[in-house]
Amino acid sequence: MQDLHHLLDVISRSLPGLQGRIGHAGADLLVCGSEGNDRRIAALYQHWQQAHPEAGPHYWTVRSWTYLVWQPIYLTLLGVHLAQRVPCLASLGQAVQGGVVSGFCLPEHCPQQATEDQLIGLAASQLEQLLRRQHAEFCQVQSIHGKLAQRLAADYVLAALLLVQRQLTLDNQQLRALAVRWLDALGLRGASELLEVRLDDGRGCLTLERKACCQHFRRCDGELCSTCPKLRRDERLLRLREELALAC
Repeated sequence: MQDLHHLLDVISRSLPGLQGRIGHAGADLLVCGSEGNDRRIAALYQHWQQAHPEAGPHYWTVRSWTYLVWQPIYLTLLGVHLAQRVPCLASLGQAVQGGVVSGFCLPEHCPQQATEDQLIGLAASQLEQLLRRQHAEFCQVQSIHGKLAQRLAADYVLAALLLVQRQLTLDNQQLRALAVRWLDALGLRGASELLEVRLDDGRGCLTLERKACCQHFRRCDGELCSTCPKLRRDERLLRLREELALAC
């Protein structure tokens, strides 16, 4: 039990938006494969459909899918690299409020501990299974192409690793090696990549080189993100240099 408390504490301090508790997932939480979960996914989709009718089905679909998968991905990768533990995701419950999926609960259990390499293998195996099951369940409500779903998930895998890099002060070579290890283990090789941006002071900062668009630009208040593959490469690099000069 203490191991699980430690895991949740480390994760919440590393990413304040990822708040977990220990307990049973109630009927109002998203739990992949549970009875009535398709209705809860449909409600999530309908929220974004009603909130931004102008954005269209591409946006509603991508927004809903990414909300479903971001927490288990971050929870898994931060658990491995920052807490040296792998939680069981089988009964992961995810809270939804106002169309936003944030906050989760895990049943009482002892997270697995092993060497980092072993943990990556264990964690990737269960995360890959969860993503596959979640995709099948999501498609019962709204179809999303498997390649698109994988690319969006891979973006979160690499985004989580970029957070790990900042927490552990890993160099770029170390992070690239971890990225290859995780994407291969998850069957996501080539679904997303890391891009090294050279700053004016000579530093090389890694960021996402995404292959899928989050569709945010379709909203009336939306725009293309700085990492959006729809941006011309020169414009993307210009925006990224400005952002990374402040962040790195």
